[in-house]
Amino acid sequence: MLRSLLIALALFIGPGASLAQTAALTTIKVGVIPSEVCGQLFYGIDEGFFKKNGLDVQLQFFTNGAAVTAAVVGGSLDAGLSDPSSAIAAHARGIPITYVAPGLVYSDKAPTFAIAVAKTSTVRTAKDLHGAFASSGLGNIAQLATEAWIDRNGGDLKSLKFLEMPPPVVQNALTQGTIQASTLNEPWLSDAAGNGFHVILMTNGMAPAYMLSGWVTTKEWAANNPGTLAKFVASVREASQWANRNQKASAPILAKYTKISEDVIGRMRRGQFIETWTNGLVQPVIDAAVKYGRIPTAFQAADIFYPVR
Repeated sequence: MLRSLLIALALFIGPGASLAQTAALTTIKVGVIPSEVCGQLFYGIDEGFFKKNGLDVQLQFFTNGAAVTAAVVGGSLDAGLSDPSSAIAAHARGIPITYVAPGLVYSDKAPTFAIAVAKTSTVRTAKDLHGAFASSGLGNIAQLATEAWIDRNGGDLKSLKFLEMPPPVVQNALTQGTIQASTLNEPWLSDAAGNGFHVILMTNGMAPAYMLSGWVTTKEWAANNPGTLAKFVASVREASQWANRNQKASAPILAKYTKISEDVIGRMRRGQFIETWTNGLVQPVIDAAVKYGRIPTAFQAADIFYPVR
């Protein structure tokens, strides 16, 4: 009887099966926001990259990257998305947070965020800007890039007052004159342009290309979980490579997690993910953070990256 059961079990499992295929997955809690900037996690889950590498990713959604970073530092998350400005400021204050994988890149050749002004506005250059200027988060990468562009192109930063404002309400604020301008990313940028608002590209700004986002953890968690970290980084890289080559196929997945309609996703400018950490894409952000008062002194980009072995 026992022999018959074992034979039946072997036939059911099949000759190609292995213990690795049935092994329990390692759970990792990761903080994200409902935006393309977190696409690597969305695609990695739905395309099976994390599962293939033995990980069960449990997503926790937040409204902005700064909140995610705080949750990682506090220990309620294993890893999460971080705006470079937040991570750089934390590192400068001695908080042991570290990047383990890069995210989206900004490029002058294919910008995914820009300045929007009202339909009736005459603002077209950095020199024209003054008064209330909205940003999705005070001190974030969008504001830092805006400050660098305005300063480099002849504008007067002292004449501006930056306000934090959620992107969905920016168009009304511009129309009503509550603000003069705002930095917008996708999909709000394409939506504003489609509605007749003027868009000013911020080329010749902080750098021709720089990192917009990345994935962080604490140095303690990284040191205590080398195997899990290596699997996470490998999965993120696979997801990046897949996403950069399959934007059409990724659209339904992005819509599923962000609740942005596929129609809007089809019209917006899609970003490119950085497949390998590059210090040169991070150093300009660190240098700008010093110049515009986010941190007191500069450091090398390699200092904020945890080498995964």
